[in-house]
Amino acid sequence: MRTLETLARRGAVALTALTLVVASGCDDLLSVENPAQIMEESLDNPQLIPILYNSVIGDFQAMYDDPVIWRGSMFTDEQITGVNWEATARLSQRMIRFDEGDASGMFGSLSRALVMADSVSGRFRGGLLPNPSTDARLATTLTYAGYNYVLMGEIMCEASIKLSARTYSPEELFAMALERFDEAITIAQAAGSNNVLNFARTGAARAALGLGEPSRVMSYASSVPMGFKWWAEYGNNSASERNTMWTGVTGANHRIGVHPKFLAGPFGQQGLVAQQTDPRVQHTANWTFGHNALTRLYKPYQGLRYGGYNGQTLATGGQPLLYGPDTNILIADGLEAMHHYYEAAGPAGTGPAGTTLEFVNSRRAYGNQPPVNLSGAALMAELRDQRGRDLYLGGFRLGDLRRWKAQGVGDFFPSGTHPTPEWGQYGDAECFPLPSTEYEGNPNLTRP
Repeated sequence: MRTLETLARRGAVALTALTLVVASGCDDLLSVENPAQIMEESLDNPQLIPILYNSVIGDFQAMYDDPVIWRGSMFTDEQITGVNWEATARLSQRMIRFDEGDASGMFGSLSRALVMADSVSGRFRGGLLPNPSTDARLATTLTYAGYNYVLMGEIMCEASIKLSARTYSPEELFAMALERFDEAITIAQAAGSNNVLNFARTGAARAALGLGEPSRVMSYASSVPMGFKWWAEYGNNSASERNTMWTGVTGANHRIGVHPKFLAGPFGQQGLVAQQTDPRVQHTANWTFGHNALTRLYKPYQGLRYGGYNGQTLATGGQPLLYGPDTNILIADGLEAMHHYYEAAGPAGTGPAGTTLEFVNSRRAYGNQPPVNLSGAALMAELRDQRGRDLYLGGFRLGDLRRWKAQGVGDFFPSGTHPTPEWGQYGDAECFPLPSTEYEGNPNLTRP
């Protein structure tokens, strides 16, 4: 029999007051009573600390695979979808409407995780923990809160926070993330928890990168060891615990395919075996039709961000693995921190992994690519390519494409004719709009 703590870790226990505040701004919903759920007045009971703590983790993990990774990468150059639902097909075409489910689902999932992490952190800081300034549990929930703000900033065009009367820009959201990361770093250091410390430092580097503050990026990232890893954990006990990426590559109606940008060979060609030499981006050698019986899908195998990654390539007779229902996903790691560092350091930079050129060539070597001798803009373009391979389908690409376009280094969003030619030309969406449900449910927010 599973305990409440286990259920909470998987996001199966709802904390009524916190969940309803996010779900709607309607006052009548706040009066709903459910004896199977934990009421707000009970949340300051120290016996609930494990449930509160694990609910922060559970809510993050529940939204990380879907919608953040699956839907969040859908209008980037990482994947195309074969889903037959009209709204999801539009998302693959870089067309997203504020009055459809993908927008409300993304914002709702991010908001639930954000409010949970902020609320629990506030309770921990406000007296629920006996010594919060030296307690790694508070450092952890603050770090998850920081990541929620980062993802909100990378994915949403703008966002209201906790029924706010205004919307916040991505830059403002990144700044809010840094406040939480900085507090988490201080507490993790006092608690002597190096793993949480590295988790917070990696997130802080990501937020500072979004803010365009290279010196802060390098300061945070330089101390993160390459061997550090922090996972989102999934399981096969129930539908809510499973990694959604698994359902995207299994069965006759699979729905995820590799975008031509990352494909090892010409799109539409069968038998792509010999070209698949980079273990980080492997996919089925042949395309098949998926859910819509229209889109050609080369199903992706697990890359570096996934727990079943084995480093094997089809080109050498190996067998990389498809996602499973219990496949874990990296939230943060040392390699990611180094990518943040060297993007901030620039082409003439030097750091924990040597010069920027040396770091790029080390990643090329890992991908079975020959070394290059580049400098300036060409070197940074290669660094961006290696970042895309190392972080493939890890929840970074939308934020990366938006950042690079804002910096003026290039517009790398897919354009022109969609790989499913029957769908015509790509649209121009670059982020998820604030959904109509927020304007309808948030009494403090006025529609522009």
